[in-house]
Amino acid sequence: MYSSKDLKKEVYKLGEVAKFVGVTNGTLRRWENLGKVKFSKTDYGTRSLTKDKLIELLKANNLWSDEIECLQKKDVIYCRVSSHDQKKHGDLDRQIQFLIKTNNDLINPVILSEVGSGLNDKRKQFQKLLRMVLNNEVSRIFITYEDRLTRFGFEYLRTMCEMHETKIIVVKDVDVKKSIEQELMEDIMSLMASFSGKLYGIRSKKNKITEKKGKIDGNKGNKKIVTEHLKELRTVDELEDLIGKEKLAQFFVEHYLEKVKEDLLEPDFDTEDIMK
Repeated sequence: MYSSKDLKKEVYKLGEVAKFVGVTNGTLRRWENLGKVKFSKTDYGTRSLTKDKLIELLKANNLWSDEIECLQKKDVIYCRVSSHDQKKHGDLDRQIQFLIKTNNDLINPVILSEVGSGLNDKRKQFQKLLRMVLNNEVSRIFITYEDRLTRFGFEYLRTMCEMHETKIIVVKDVDVKKSIEQELMEDIMSLMASFSGKLYGIRSKKNKITEKKGKIDGNKGNKKIVTEHLKELRTVDELEDLIGKEKLAQFFVEHYLEKVKEDLLEPDFDTEDIMK
């Protein structure tokens, strides 16, 4: 929550208002067109909001409190999308607004949002969140799905948070339907994508797959096609187009899981290279 101590000026520009509310400038312009907020404009079209109008906007979004303890721990809303196209289509803003509207008891809210892969643990806002937790600054973390924080190892993260008396609260958006099978498929495909650069690029000389070593029992059907084309294919999309997503996932699980485990146990490459 924000309070009077957070507002030091009498007038705030569009970008400053966006940071307070946790949305983009474009979203504020859409709100203006819908009549949700009324900005003052200069002759040059510059938008601004008075302090009183900003307080009204914060109250309307459950982000304002008249009395608040300065030393109180914070509630963090963390939102993430994987691509800039998703952000452009408003997916990131919708996550933020959904969590704000479904939680009316936010205390000292901090909104952290970013674009990046759930496999990349070097994300700036994610790293900032971890530092806040380790400094005992966070009471609760609100997310729409576990994979918004991390694609794998969520329980490790939860345990770390519990050690610092921080709760992770998952508020699933019922409008976003994700089946268990779909989530599992996404995890498998993401794992393949993260290691494809290593398996078929970074260590191509050492791990070069020959016809002799790459033969699959039976030598028939789609599996044989995959074996014969592994050296030429460089992306998950190409493999998926060749044999289909389900068969590709089955092939990976059956024939490459042990290889991936070996690489995880004895890595001789820079993990940052495959997380980029």
